[in-house]
Amino acid sequence: MNWNRISLFKLPNRHKRFDYVPRYYDADKEALQRKINQANREAGEEANSNYAREIEFRSQLQSKWGNSDYKAASMRSNIRLIVILGLLLIAFYYVFVALDLGGMFIDENKNNWK
Repeated sequence: MNWNRISLFKLPNRHKRFDYVPRYYDADKEALQRKINQANREAGEEANSNYAREIEFRSQLQSKWGNSDYKAASMRSNIRLIVILGLLLIAFYYVFVALDLGGMFIDENKNNWK
């Protein structure tokens, strides 16, 4: 007797398997590899190692310095810092002016409180 047909819940006869292989695509790394392969074909192995390091160094500099997202985030951070410092300076100014005015008020009305 097949107990799967009599059960209250429908159960699958076998496990479903997914053959998902995650992939990561890095266009900069692929372009760098193409340049290195081209340099390998053009020059010998000894001269190529220095050239490959130079290409890798250039690509790293371009990715750091040419990254507009990094520049924009840095600019927003700097502007935010300047605004916060300005607000703090204004707040301290008003606190010290208020203390000075409060001191003057106390000095003027000292005789009235006795």
